[in-house]
Amino acid sequence: MHNQQHHPIRSPLHGLLKGELRRWPADKMKFELEPYNRGLIDETLLDDLRAIAQKMRKNFVTKEEYDKVGRLCSATFQNRFGSWSRAHELAGLRKIRNFDATADDCVADLKCVSEKIGRTTVSTSDYKLHGRFSVALIARRCGSYKAALERAGLTVSPLYHEKVPEDDLFENLEHLWESLGRQPKTDDFVKPHSRFSREVYRHRFGSIRKALEAFVASIETDQSHREERPEPQAHAPDGFQSTIRHRTSRTISWRIRFLVMRRDNFKCRITGRSPATDPTVILEVDHIVPWEKGGETVMENLQTLVKQINIGKSNLDMHADGQPSPPPYGSPAAGSPSGEA
Repeated sequence: MHNQQHHPIRSPLHGLLKGELRRWPADKMKFELEPYNRGLIDETLLDDLRAIAQKMRKNFVTKEEYDKVGRLCSATFQNRFGSWSRAHELAGLRKIRNFDATADDCVADLKCVSEKIGRTTVSTSDYKLHGRFSVALIARRCGSYKAALERAGLTVSPLYHEKVPEDDLFENLEHLWESLGRQPKTDDFVKPHSRFSREVYRHRFGSIRKALEAFVASIETDQSHREERPEPQAHAPDGFQSTIRHRTSRTISWRIRFLVMRRDNFKCRITGRSPATDPTVILEVDHIVPWEKGGETVMENLQTLVKQINIGKSNLDMHADGQPSPPPYGSPAAGSPSGEA
């Protein structure tokens, strides 16, 4: 047997590249160092900032704009001078702090963020990550975040919703709970019953369950504050005192209304009717002792009635002889629904 010599398999390009490298003239390669930036004096940095501003024909340069064409990076200015705004002040350019930002500044920064992320839609999450100002500041300067996007010529996401105040979300929950006569479920958050979709609550609280827990917690917390601002005087009908001093407001807040209805099991205290069994039923909260006759807006003087009865009762006493109102419908003291003992 003959000893076989194994030679490495070489690509046809190997020799070509090898030959090309051998023939590559040394004078074709330029070995040049970029400017040495370490240890630059302050004035050199400021001169570069001025030059970029002059080149862009602006009296203020954003960090994103400088990072694209500047000799250094914006972080160097922040480290050296304490802030980007301070660097502008020392360079004789327009000093700008976040709370001094104009609507035009906000719109310009939105455009910069759009270019940076490569999208025509800038969500609030995107802006918080890459933007210079706060979303709240943009909303104040431009009227709303949506208006700022439109002014910047950007696309508004179909999923975008203005931030709804928490009180509005809770008031909607209270209305939904009352109209259903029970705890709302996920599928109940639809129009016309609910002003806001379930996604709004999920986005704000994490889940529908957490939204309900936060709502009930706010109700419980506010029980100690359920008496409203006092109204010093109220005119009474003929035959009563001309003026009556009240400790509480006549207006029944939505939180007190919910507490009263929950106490009464979302049923009319007279008829026992409830939206849970009859969707046409509308419940209201009534002053047992009328406001005009000195009744206060406190839990003990409030009751749940169906709308028709509440309208008919108006400012009348519950009983012609002035006796106390009956206990809630269905309670042991009330007896059977028919009124039999």
